[in-house]
Parts: sequence; C-alpha cells; structure tokens
Amino acid sequence: MVKASAQLKLRVEEPHWIELSKDTNTDELDDQLRRYMLSSNSKKHLRHPTIVVCLLQRESTYKAFKEVMHQYRMPSQVITTRNASKFNLSKATNILRQINSKIGGDLYYLKFPESLVGKRTMLIGIDVSHAGGPNSIVGFSASINKEMSQYYSEHLI
Repeated sequence: MVKASAQLKLRVEEPHWIELSKDTNTDELDDQLRRYMLSSNSKKHLRHPTIVVCLLQRESTYKAFKEVMHQYRMPSQVITTRNASKFNLSKATNILRQINSKIGGDLYYLKFPESLVGKRTMLIGIDVSHAGGPNSIVGFSASINKEMSQYYSEHLI
C-alpha cells in the first residue's frame, strides 16, 4: 500500500521585491533581474534567486515572463490575479507544492512497502496520447532518488 504525505518543509525568507511600471514590459523585467543578480557583494559570483514568483494581471503575458526566466535558468512560479482573487487553502497548498518541487523538494512523498525500501528501485510512468491527427505523443517519467519522490522532467519550447 502506498500512502501520500501532505507535509511540506518549506522555509520562506523575506523576498526581494521587483515592481514593474507595466506588467507587459519584459524588457524592464529582464533589466531588473540583471540588476539584482549583479548586486552581489562578491565580484566573482552573481546572485541567483532560489525561485522567482510573479503576480501578473494579464494571462497573455505568462509565456513572455516564463521565457525571461528560462533564459536565466531561474525556476519561477507565475500566479495570475484571476487565480489570486479566488485564493483558498487548496490553491495556496498547490502553489506551495509546485514551488517546493521547482526548488528541488518533493511534490509528494509516498511511503512504499518495506520490501522496496533500500532497494535500487526506479518508478517509471509511460503514457500515450492519441489526441487526433496522424501523430501520437508519448510521455515518460522516471524517479531519480531512492525515495522515488523526484522525477526527471524536461520540456522543449
């Protein structure tokens, strides 16, 4: 029997705030992120945020913001004001789970039978989507840690 645990072990520190004059201005976002990274006390190392959380008024700017973050290889969580205005414990928990996962934590922790614990076991998932048209899409994931709670994932733009 596999049991899921809902416990998250997140430590949240005071964030560095960036406010843009227009939330559609990705050039200003790019400039502000560069300034933040270059503001390190050390001349040899750039500051690199653990994660960037963006609150956007327009869903249409989501992709552009994600592209800026991808350019700097920064994990990010984008929240639209539409979602934030209907905020509840369930949404907050899901967003925190996603953030935790993006910074290297477990999205879910599963308790496996003792017969699997300590063994060299990999959990693999495969699915095929036949969404119409001549092509099918195959999805594959595989666990990368002994707890089988973290998975290899990659996407192409």
